[in-house]
Amino acid sequence: MDEEKNEWLAQHYSPSMWNKRMDPGEVVDSHMNICTSYSEITCKNSHCELSVCYGEKKAKMDIFYPMQETDETAVSVKKIGGSSAPVVLFVHGGYWQVGSRKIYSFVSKSWTKAGCVAAVVGYNLAPEASLNQLMSEIKSAVKYINTRFPKSKLFLCGHSAGAHLCAMMMVSDWSKDPSIPQVIHGMFLISGVFDLVPIVNTYVNDALKLTEESAAQISPQQILIKMSPTFMCPILVVKEEHSSPEINRQAKEFVEILKVHNVQCSLLELPGVDHFSMNENMVNSDDLLCQEILKVVGNINSARSEIGVKGSNSSL
Repeated sequence: MDEEKNEWLAQHYSPSMWNKRMDPGEVVDSHMNICTSYSEITCKNSHCELSVCYGEKKAKMDIFYPMQETDETAVSVKKIGGSSAPVVLFVHGGYWQVGSRKIYSFVSKSWTKAGCVAAVVGYNLAPEASLNQLMSEIKSAVKYINTRFPKSKLFLCGHSAGAHLCAMMMVSDWSKDPSIPQVIHGMFLISGVFDLVPIVNTYVNDALKLTEESAAQISPQQILIKMSPTFMCPILVVKEEHSSPEINRQAKEFVEILKVHNVQCSLLELPGVDHFSMNENMVNSDDLLCQEILKVVGNINSARSEIGVKGSNSSL
């Protein structure tokens, strides 16, 4: 019985099994190739700083700046502390054990086009690094961006495992960095896993080495049952049409528990896409997900500019 349950869980936590376009193995290879191609083009045509270290080894980020008419104006935007443009920090997926920031540069396109700075973050991977180390690295990335762009409002965006890492920021201890909760103004959690306990007995855990107890301790959904978020900001939880019932369940349940804590949040289902194509489509500025993200960033940025330190009335 346990073996059947574990097989069921492995299938339901394998995003490639739920795409309608091609075989599971092919969709992963196709995704990597498409993203790599998009990102190579993006880097060639962007004002950017690549391989900016915020930690050790793979703890680096690529920073993309708003599209400017001349190189001279781009230099002024890059100057540390010289920009008040919103910053969107993107954390890639790969079940915490594969992937690289280098193939996700393309997600920056719609944000820089709209006048935002985009930081595409890389991090060390399992099994060489534990999930606790990964969470610590994303905290360091957030602190680095806050130091680098002290005048900017920060928005966190994560896909898949990256959504989990972003969500963990709202249950992290920021007592030693009390300014951080004040600068995070929104989160976009795309096709994330918010309760890691179900993956303990699946192939995903081969590299993670989690127990049910340790998985619960780093699951934002479970943590929020016991405590309130350490900061509040609008949150958009995004799920794809072609997904497993488990991923859909987790998205819905995470939104519900956020609402229990009076977090301003909503759930967006993207029609006609799967776990991979929803990410790939972010290369297009007119993509629905890109537009929804920019709508939140724009609403908050304009509202807070008008009312200063008072709370925003903008809604998701």
